[in-house]
Amino acid sequence: MQLNNCHDVPFVPFSNAGQLPGAFATETQRHREKTKKYPFVPLSFWDEKNFEKKNRGVGLIEVLISLLIITIGILGMAGVHSSSLQYNQSSYVQSQATFLATDMLDRIQANSSLAKSSANYQVGLGDLEFSQCIESSYPTHCEAGNCTPQEMAFYDILQWKFQLACQIPGSQGAVTFVDSSDVRTYTIRLSFPDMGSRVPLSDVVLRGVL
Repeated sequence: MQLNNCHDVPFVPFSNAGQLPGAFATETQRHREKTKKYPFVPLSFWDEKNFEKKNRGVGLIEVLISLLIITIGILGMAGVHSSSLQYNQSSYVQSQATFLATDMLDRIQANSSLAKSSANYQVGLGDLEFSQCIESSYPTHCEAGNCTPQEMAFYDILQWKFQLACQIPGSQGAVTFVDSSDVRTYTIRLSFPDMGSRVPLSDVVLRGVL
C-alpha cells in the first residue's frame, strides 16, 4: 500500500528506551537519571520546588544564630567593663580614704600635748556627720589660729568630717585610742556602709603612736 501527498517525517532514534535525547528530555527523565545514580535518594528530593521549600528559612536561622552569638559577646564585654569600672572606683576611694586618715593623724600629732592627756580627739562613726557637702558649712572658726587646744581638737574633727562628706560621699570616720604603758595608740577608721553595693570596699584603718 502506498501513501500519497505525505511529507517525509524525520525519524529520531532513541538512545535508550523511555528516554528522550538532548532538548527533548523531560524533567522527570532527568530526575530518573539522578535516581539511578543515587538510588537511595528519593525522587522528590530532586524536585527543585520541593528543594526550595526544604531550604526555605535556613538563611534566617543562620542570621538569628549569628545575632545570638554577637549578643552574648557584647554582654560579656559589658560585664567585664562594668567590673573594671567598679574596681577602678574602689581603688580611687581607697586612696582618698588613706589620704584623709593620714590627714587626721597629722592633726592629732600637731596637737599631741592635748591628744596624749584627753579624749578630745575621740569621735564615733556616726558622730558630727555632715549630710551634704555645702560650702557654707565648712568650719573656719580656728582659721585665725587663736583657738585653745580643746577648740582646735573640735575644729580638726569638724573639718575632717566635712572632708569625708565632700570627697567620699557615703563614708564614715571614727577616731579611737588605747593607752598602754606610757604610750597612747590612736586608730583612725574609715568605713563605707552606703557604698558597699556599688563598689567592693573594705575599711581603711590607720594607727599612730604618741
